[in-house]
This record gives sequence, structure tokens and C-alpha cells, in this order.
Amino acid sequence: MSGTAGTPPPDERPDGEPAEPAPQPPYPGWSTEQPSPRGWGAGADPSGSGGWQHPGGSHPSGLPGAGAPQGGAAPGGNGWTGGPEPTWRLPDAKPGVVPLRPLGVGEILDGAVTTIRRNLGAMLGLSAAVAVATQLLSTATIVWMFGDQVTEPNFGLTDDVQELEDVADAVPAALLGSFVTLIATVFLTGVLTVVVGQAVLGRHITVGQAWRRSRGRLLRLLGLTLLYTLVWLSPLLAVLVLAVALAAGGSGAGAAALVVVLMLVAALAGVWLYVRFALSLPALMLESVTGAGGERPIGVVRSLRRSAALVRKSWWRTFAILLLIAFIVWLIGQVVAVPLGVPGLFGGDTAGDNVLTWFILNSLAGMIAATITAPFSAAATALLYVDRRIRREALDIDLARAAGVELPSRPGPGPGPGPDTRPGGP
Repeated sequence: MSGTAGTPPPDERPDGEPAEPAPQPPYPGWSTEQPSPRGWGAGADPSGSGGWQHPGGSHPSGLPGAGAPQGGAAPGGNGWTGGPEPTWRLPDAKPGVVPLRPLGVGEILDGAVTTIRRNLGAMLGLSAAVAVATQLLSTATIVWMFGDQVTEPNFGLTDDVQELEDVADAVPAALLGSFVTLIATVFLTGVLTVVVGQAVLGRHITVGQAWRRSRGRLLRLLGLTLLYTLVWLSPLLAVLVLAVALAAGGSGAGAAALVVVLMLVAALAGVWLYVRFALSLPALMLESVTGAGGERPIGVVRSLRRSAALVRKSWWRTFAILLLIAFIVWLIGQVVAVPLGVPGLFGGDTAGDNVLTWFILNSLAGMIAATITAPFSAAATALLYVDRRIRREALDIDLARAAGVELPSRPGPGPGPGPDTRPGGP
């Protein structure tokens, strides 16, 4: 999924409304070898309801009750309630996990689950490997730094100076482990995004194929993640620096109240920036530009600009979907953590056994939750990106061409009974 990133997009179109092809080259980042069309058809919902309209929901003309007015029956009908003259349309083109048209919220979430189900090895397998590796690294770091102290009931909650110094000495190691975990998570998300991009076209790829497709972009992805985090945290960091300066100067209650107000404003600004650039990761992993040297990935700054362009005029919808994704991820984590955490609270004969059991089960819950939530979050965000490009840039046309399917023109009336023969009165 690539293209002329940064080209001014066409006007927003509602769900289901067919779009005219945009005057831009094909998207080589998603498909460099496009098979010939196989004659599959797809139609758009003429009502404009997009993802919320069930394909084929209306009666075709000529079936019992089709075309009958309320309370009456058309000639040859049986008196069932009718409506406006129906039109024929083919099912939506769906070569992969989602139909090639503007997506509803439910279709984005369902597409994420379908992607995981159809690519268990590439999605859950890779995610499980990364989750186990990062959790073992974190656990090994803690055990190496503290040894038997980990099993003490009051570990980390003591006034003993020596133990507090031990905790402070472990901070650098913990930060190093967190940084390694961040790198692994970022790379995992990038590889999973590539899998989703192929799943939209109905293609299944292995972990090795996904790695080969994504490895040339992963360092850029790491830089993008760091820059993106700095951007949306920058308002809060600025207020924090101001608060430290005011505290050092001995400011009074008025300055403290000002800091509180500025923190609220900075939090809102941070959320706005987070959503505005939230689609930069899938943009970097799925888009390419073609220049004199051939096809190459887009840059870090350009991916941020692409996200800003896609989210423009749809910030609230993007925010709501991202919030829903985050809530589902949190809920999955709680569902996994609670059953595994209960035995740790009551098992064992001593307090040390309880702490050790809780520590092991908590680590296991973290691995299971990360295995499930990482691919779901990556897939849902990537499909949200696909939806935004379909709505703003008519990407469904290029996807259909890459998948070898055809998007038909506007649906026309089917072989109905001819002239309207409904009675004019009640």
C-alpha cells in the first residue's frame, strides 16, 4: 500500500459512495505484481450507510412484495410491506479480511480478529515469541539485581537504607530492559502491520516473508516512534519544566494553581497530537514513493505529515476508534490477569511463597496478554489507516486492482416489473 504520499486528497466521501479513480500512480508498496482482473464484482451501498449496511439487504425486484407500497400489494404480490423501487447490486468486493469500501467500526474490529485468525503463525506466533523473550528479560533483570529479596513480602516497601539503595541501583538496569522491550515491541508492530497489509488483499505470508518485507523500514520505524512520543509528550514536558523552575524560585499558591491549569491544557494538547499522528506508523510501513532510484519507503517526517493529512476533518472519529481499541486491549489484559492473579493471593504456606507465586503468575499473565493484544492493536490501527485512505484517497480502487478484482460502476435498476403499477391511493 503505497502511493504518492502527500498528494492533496480528493474530498471526503460518505460510507458506501463509489469514488472516481484519483489521478495518481498505482501503489507499488502493496502490490508490485498485479494479477489480471478475474471479473469479480463489488458494489457500493447507494444509501451511503457504508459499513453499517448489510450487503444484499433489500429485496430484488420481482420477488414477492418487492415494490409494494405500505398497506397495499403490487400486482402479483402478496401484500407484504414494500418501499421505493429497489435496485440490484453485487456484493462488496472482499478479497481479504475487509470489504474494499469505507469501513464501519465493527468491520475494523472484525477485520483485526479475522487477520489474526487467518495468520496465526505470523500474528500470534511472532507476538508470543516477542512477549516471552521480553518478559524473560525483564524477569531475569529483576532476579539478577535482587536475588532472594524478590520473595520478601515487603520487597520495595521498606525504610531500610541499604535496600532502598539497592532499588536505586537497579533503576539503570530496569531502564535498559524497558528500552529493549520498546525496541522489540516497535519492530513487532511494524512486522504485524505488513501482515495486515497483505491480508487486506487476501494474501497469506509467513513470518519470514513478513520480516523480509519490513526489515528495511524498521530502523526508520524506531526513529518515528521516538519522535512521535516526543511530539505528543512535548506539551506536558514543557509544563513540567516550568513547574520545576517555579518551585526552585519559591513561588506561591498562585503559581501552583497556574501549573495545574497548564497541566490540564497540556494534557488536552497531548491527546490531540497523539491522535493526529497516530496513523504515521502504518503509513511508514505500507507506503512507498517512486523516484529516480526506484521505489523506496517514505521518511519519518513524511509519515507524520501523511497521518496528519488522513486524520484531518475526522479527528473525533479517529479518536473514538483508537479509544475503543485501547479499551479492548485493557479489557483483554484484565480478563487474563485476574484468573491468574487469584491463586497467587491465597496459595503457599508462607508469605514468601505467596510473593513468588504472584510474581510467576503475574509474569505469565503479562506474556499471554501481550501475545493477544499486540497483534489486535496493530491490526486494528492498520485497518483504521486503510479506512482513512479509502475515504480520502479512493484507495479501494488501487487495492481492487492489486487484488485482481473489479469494482463495478454505480448499481442500476434490476429487471423489475417495468412501469410503476402501484395504486395511487391508499
